[in-house]
Amino acid sequence: MADVACRWSIRPEHLSRIAADEDRDLKWDDLVRSLPALSSFERSCVTAARLSIIPPKPRRRKDQPIGELDQPVAADSAGTAVQPDPPFKWEQGDDEDEDEPFAPGVDGFRYNSYLSRGSELVVVQEIDGFAREHAILVVTATRVGVDPAGGAQEEYQCESATGDRRWIAPDQIDDWLVSNGKMRDLR
Repeated sequence: MADVACRWSIRPEHLSRIAADEDRDLKWDDLVRSLPALSSFERSCVTAARLSIIPPKPRRRKDQPIGELDQPVAADSAGTAVQPDPPFKWEQGDDEDEDEPFAPGVDGFRYNSYLSRGSELVVVQEIDGFAREHAILVVTATRVGVDPAGGAQEEYQCESATGDRRWIAPDQIDDWLVSNGKMRDLR
């Protein structure tokens, strides 16, 4: 949903409210039906592109103290309400080379600042005996290191509904999974 919201230049929260509204205008159903059918790799690329443009905001866990930056912004002294961020506008510059593949961040990690313990992932392609398509996996642990070629390496341990766990690399995430943007409390 976040990818579609980015494509349509609306906030994901707004799209979520529309999707949950059973009395929504039929134009929204028509818009969804007209979306292009993408392969799992293409969906992963779209998500990665969205995350490079709109990085996720850090989330505070229940057991973390509220820092100064996490404090809610109050109305100003004149009593006017604080305005929310304007909707995202997808701007595509003429100087962008569309033939270049998506490149990970400068630190070499693709999902390190995006996925963390408790992140939910939706299976978009069956994972050989581990999880069926549309199943929800939860990231239970992460590890980073250096691969044999000296590059950055990250892996995410995912748990299925049956309790099975498996370490998954970024290339496998690209092929098999997409985040639904939800977090679980894993105490």
